[in-house]
Amino acid sequence: MTLAAFVKVMIALRAIENLNIKNELNIDQAKPAKSSTLVQLNPNWVTGFMDGEGSFIIAILPSTGPLKKKISLRISITQKAHSKIVLFYLQKFFDCGQVIPSSKDCMRFVVQSKEDIIKKIIPHFNNYPLKTSKQLNFESFKEASEIIRKGEHLELKGLNKIIEIKNKMNRNRSFEELFNYLNLKEIILNPHWVQAFVDAEGTFGTLISKSEATNKIITRNRLSISQSSHDYSILKAIKEFFNAGSLSPRQENINSLEKARSCNDSSFYYNSSPETFIDFFDAYPMFTRKSLDYLDFKKFYLLKKNKHYLTEVGFKEMTFIAMNMNSGRDILSNSRRKSK
Repeated sequence: MTLAAFVKVMIALRAIENLNIKNELNIDQAKPAKSSTLVQLNPNWVTGFMDGEGSFIIAILPSTGPLKKKISLRISITQKAHSKIVLFYLQKFFDCGQVIPSSKDCMRFVVQSKEDIIKKIIPHFNNYPLKTSKQLNFESFKEASEIIRKGEHLELKGLNKIIEIKNKMNRNRSFEELFNYLNLKEIILNPHWVQAFVDAEGTFGTLISKSEATNKIITRNRLSISQSSHDYSILKAIKEFFNAGSLSPRQENINSLEKARSCNDSSFYYNSSPETFIDFFDAYPMFTRKSLDYLDFKKFYLLKKNKHYLTEVGFKEMTFIAMNMNSGRDILSNSRRKSK
């Protein structure tokens, strides 16, 4: 069988294999699944996903009122349309908010009702605090919400205080403050938090190649997670959670503010030993389309473990899996649509 013919067969098999999973994820459906079919999220999962994908936003908008300005508070979590089902999970969990288009191929869950923020959003993150330095933005957001709850934002002093808070949040917050917040903090991770954070920030990657000169075959399965260097401590905590993997840069090269600043704002957790985390992700599965990548990752790992790559068919099968995971899945989906 030629490689082209093999790929066609594999595409057909992949379509059948993924059909039930896609239906569960609601990938190609315009409307959300019925409420009864939505997953009931664990509160720690919600915090973990917010740590990875969420934003706390204070907006200053023009107004016709006496102060000529008004305050808008909102939280926002964005996903590619293929994984929008998790946004409906979040909507069900908080019992508020909307799932709306964000861009051409993205959707977002947004809560902007002041009452919902004060009565539902703030209490959740008080009870289940964020683990990353995003907690600092929540604390600022919470401070602003308290000013609004008291009605003080209707006076110039309260309005100016909220503007001052906003101007120190998110991208305006200093690297030094972010680094110092986590550097000496004890971080204990809940399994549901890890489940969600990996769903938001992790990548299940595979690689297979053959040297033309020696015919030597190289294979790799690797879970990777990247973070800004000021949140290096989170990656360290994940490494300790799995009791496996490695960090880049090494801890001794980032254990001070000066060293962290010089790391090009990128740090990584790598784990190339799937046996140390497969049982975990079988028990705590991905909810986004990343579930498909995990299943392919696991299949690749089992084929690798059984040395399936030593046969021509096995090598082609593993190559196909590696090529059509993650961003390759989008290419595969687009090619299917064009062929119809």
